[in-house]
Amino acid sequence: MLKKTATLILLMLVALTSFSVPAFAQDEVTIDFWIPGGRGRDEGTAAVIAAFEAQNPNIKVELTAIPFGEFFDSLQVAFAGNSPPDAALIDGVGVQNLAFNGALLPIEDMFSAEDMDDFMSDLIEMVTLDGHMFGAPWANAADAMYYNVDMFEAAGVEAPKTLDEGWTWAEFVENVNKVRAHQAEQGNEVWGMMGFNNPLQGAFFTWTIIRSASSPGEPLWETIAPDLSTFAGYIDTPEALEAYEFYQGLYTDGFIPRDNIPDAFPNGLTATFFAIPPTGTVLARNFPDLNWDVMPMPYIKTPITHTGSFAPGVAAKSDNPEEAKAFVKYFTSQEGYATYHNVTKVVPGRKSMQAQLPDFQEGFLALLFDEMVEWGVARPGGPAHTIFNRIIASDMMINIALGGDIEEEVANAILEADAQLMQFR
Repeated sequence: MLKKTATLILLMLVALTSFSVPAFAQDEVTIDFWIPGGRGRDEGTAAVIAAFEAQNPNIKVELTAIPFGEFFDSLQVAFAGNSPPDAALIDGVGVQNLAFNGALLPIEDMFSAEDMDDFMSDLIEMVTLDGHMFGAPWANAADAMYYNVDMFEAAGVEAPKTLDEGWTWAEFVENVNKVRAHQAEQGNEVWGMMGFNNPLQGAFFTWTIIRSASSPGEPLWETIAPDLSTFAGYIDTPEALEAYEFYQGLYTDGFIPRDNIPDAFPNGLTATFFAIPPTGTVLARNFPDLNWDVMPMPYIKTPITHTGSFAPGVAAKSDNPEEAKAFVKYFTSQEGYATYHNVTKVVPGRKSMQAQLPDFQEGFLALLFDEMVEWGVARPGGPAHTIFNRIIASDMMINIALGGDIEEEVANAILEADAQLMQFR
């Protein structure tokens, strides 16, 4: 009798196991996904969500697009609280900091060996802390310097077409000022360059200029002590101070405006535009009559473009972590990326996508891809990047652009940033 009872129980367990449903297959679940709004991200992400929901009818994804300038602070506050979004498109260089503070779940378990081989290695390194991957490699990026082709041709200035022809920043300013002078002769006063934000802020933009005044292995290039103990001796070198002076001169000389001017580049108010790869898609879609192209990024001493892009991650406090991970996995899949790319073009984080997308065989994206491969480096700081990006690459650089005393601004930034580095000691 005992044998029959045991056999019956075993059969029941096998039956239950054989017909069990996936964790998120029975009831409809809604997950929140936050992104920084603008630059085509809203439309591209919405397309991916629609495709995901069609394949996963029991999972609904609510998209929240927060203005770019407010997004990162909003995300930090949300992750520190008790009700963060289930998943978010995080600035890739901020992933390690969030992971260090326990805000993100490790997600490497949902990717196969083939996925890992397909992801660009620098993106894996960017989102990995203590051997665990806390963000999913999704897209890569390069700094993009757009220019008005008609203005350049009218002034007889030929912009560089290849990396080998790339200008130094001094050559860039000299040639763009020729364009400005020709425009002035026609009665058009234009700025030399407009930034993604004005004044420029964030390591992706400001530190591309400053860091280019050094070379790999030099203190300025490294930016921070290897043990994350200090910025002193790294961002206050003679090379750094000279680079800050050049940077400040771009504003005091009127080459770059200090204020944001909506659509200044497409409206012909500036000769060049320092932005990101997806900007080209926005320009092509919204300003079809504008004749523009991209040149290699200028540099002071060493050619450089910062790489890395947004990486989706899952909140440690998510109420629906498996569903959130399923969406992140789809978002970073070949299918998910291709869907996004059809709406807004960014450099793929999967090597296999490069040969599949004709956009990367010629044109401005092909140049940016070459720039990323040949000149690309990750933004500095590791887990301390968030501190560096806010205090030094943003606040300090804004103050310098607005005319602050350079040595005083640098000293104050080091004092404030080093105090916050105590958490890593």
